Amino acid sequence: MLSNRVFRVPDRRFGLAFLVLVLAASSANAQMVAGSITALNGSATITRGATKIPATYSAPVDVGDQLQTSSTGRLTVTLTDNSQLELTESSTLIISENLVNPNGTRARTSVTLITGLMRSLVRVAAGTSPNYEVHTPNAVASARGTTYDTYYTGNTSRPGFKTCKEFTDVAVYDGRVAVRSLANPTSPTLEVHSGQKTTVPCGLAVLPATALASTGVGTGLSTAAVAAASLGGAAAIGGGVIGGYAGAGGFSSGSNPPLSPAVKEPMTPTM
Repeated sequence: MLSNRVFRVPDRRFGLAFLVLVLAASSANAQMVAGSITALNGSATITRGATKIPATYSAPVDVGDQLQTSSTGRLTVTLTDNSQLELTESSTLIISENLVNPNGTRARTSVTLITGLMRSLVRVAAGTSPNYEVHTPNAVASARGTTYDTYYTGNTSRPGFKTCKEFTDVAVYDGRVAVRSLANPTSPTLEVHSGQKTTVPCGLAVLPATALASTGVGTGLSTAAVAAASLGGAAAIGGGVIGGYAGAGGFSSGSNPPLSPAVKEPMTPTM
């Protein structure tokens, strides 16, 4: 039986320690199939132990794998319980834990977003406690609903934050997500509802939730534009990049057409 793990980081100075803990825990859980790649656009890689291989359509994804997309790559991983993770351009994700009950339902899933933007489309069984988490170096977003985006950047300046350059942004499109600060564990957890967004800056408390902007779908902003028009700021961020689930105010990390989680035909990477 695999043990549940929650990674806690006191502050930004321990970012390297955070990554070491994630990699060590992922290695301990490795060689268990977590799902497979069910959509791929552009190029991406899978790092499994000391081996890095090109990501391909239908390739298995194991617990402990690190997925990394290129500046033009996007992919979808469908987990064993049919939940989906959509990773956009220039993003890095580790499948930290994926435990499944005997009936095939999810017992616990934990993924770690090292950098970039990821959408979670989570299958939620009625009456079950939250058991799906997205970790970043400074925050945790726990699903109490089905569809939300998590965006992390560790080297970006934003208005109103003189010295802070580390931000985790969460936007909820359906259901509820509990967001808490890893670097400030005594600060309260914030429950973000459908149509809301929040930001965790550095080691500060989670910012109050605000409404997603009503700007339509598919505007295709760059990652730099996301940082400039941060969730904590006043500027509106246009619709989603992948999956077609981003209602108004979603993140975007590129100008390519949306990558649907329903896409099943292979898209060969250009490695």
